[in-house]
Amino acid sequence: MLDRPVPWDSIPWDPTIHLVMFVHRVVGLEPGLYLFLRNSDYSLKEICKKSMQEQFVWTMPEQRHEDIPFYLLEKGNAQKLAMQLSCWQEIAGESAFSLGMIAEFDSALEQHGPWFYPRFFWEAGLIGPVLYLEAEAAGVRATGIGCFFDDPVHQMLGLFPNTIFQSLYHFTVGGPVEDGRLTTLPPYGEYGQ
Repeated sequence: MLDRPVPWDSIPWDPTIHLVMFVHRVVGLEPGLYLFLRNSDYSLKEICKKSMQEQFVWTMPEQRHEDIPFYLLEKGNAQKLAMQLSCWQEIAGESAFSLGMIAEFDSALEQHGPWFYPRFFWEAGLIGPVLYLEAEAAGVRATGIGCFFDDPVHQMLGLFPNTIFQSLYHFTVGGPVEDGRLTTLPPYGEYGQ
């Protein structure tokens, strides 16, 4: 039996989705590109280091829990990069942070078989609602980003053209922004009278 807290115990496999984070405005973290490995297996870090860009620094931020495998890959303003990779959507660069969910693609499919493919999306589908809830609890907002460019994400990380990891979904967390293009109407307006 896996020893993980709720809700992570709802999937009966070790985490296969990791978070590439574009940090813009987070107290205690320098702006830049980070990687949060959700599986603390030391060999995974080594696989990532060998698979990704050589210039990544792989340092751990000072303000972090010592058991969390969270790495600064590259310092600097990542706002434009985050927007570019998310189909030029401003929410990716104007937020506190945005992230891309990348899956351990080849190894999971080799271990479990092709039937495991939907499980990647189940796991991503578990991460998203947790981010929504945690953002609300922190007094900010969050949203998924449905449009993103997966091959440029792979190239930016140095993963292209291999399939060790695959970009699956993007997400952003930050202050709420009202979208004037949308109209909000009362529920059941035509039936409530």
